[in-house]
Amino acid sequence: MSAPCPEYGFIVSMELAASLSERERDRLRDAWEDLLASRGLVSEGHVDDEEWWELPVLGEASQATDADREAVRAWLERRGELRSWNVGELVDVRDVD
Repeated sequence: MSAPCPEYGFIVSMELAASLSERERDRLRDAWEDLLASRGLVSEGHVDDEEWWELPVLGEASQATDADREAVRAWLERRGELRSWNVGELVDVRDVD
């Protein structure tokens, strides 16, 4: 019996500026979803907290790549709504708790 193929993705953490309105958070969430869709990525998480988002990012039909991580990092650098952020390493997301 062979082991299942790894499902590579990465974890993105975002700390939102405390002063964001609900409308600004919604616009950020929409922009985030647009970014993911443009790269064939999906996020299996959802946002519950108003100031801290931590989301696993996966490839929609294939594995997420380092190029995807770099594109997400570049997008995050341009977002003034964020106080801080982090893009994790590529990992088998099935092994992440």
